[in-house]
Amino acid sequence: MDHEPTNRRLLMRLVVGGLVAWGLLLALGAYLGLDPQTPDRDYRRLLVVAATVGGFLVMWLLALKLRGGR
Repeated sequence: MDHEPTNRRLLMRLVVGGLVAWGLLLALGAYLGLDPQTPDRDYRRLLVVAATVGGFLVMWLLALKLRGGR
């Protein structure tokens, strides 16, 4: 049987949600520029962090999906 337990799906959703929340907080911190030596309110840093975290999540979920087909 290829039935996936509900707990496993819930755990995967929690992990993905945690990574999204972490990425959002990291992007917000990069945008605000709390370090006095860097300029603040730089949207490019927010975009770089968001693209990196989003790309990682897409590649990771794609790899999990491809592995599940075997």
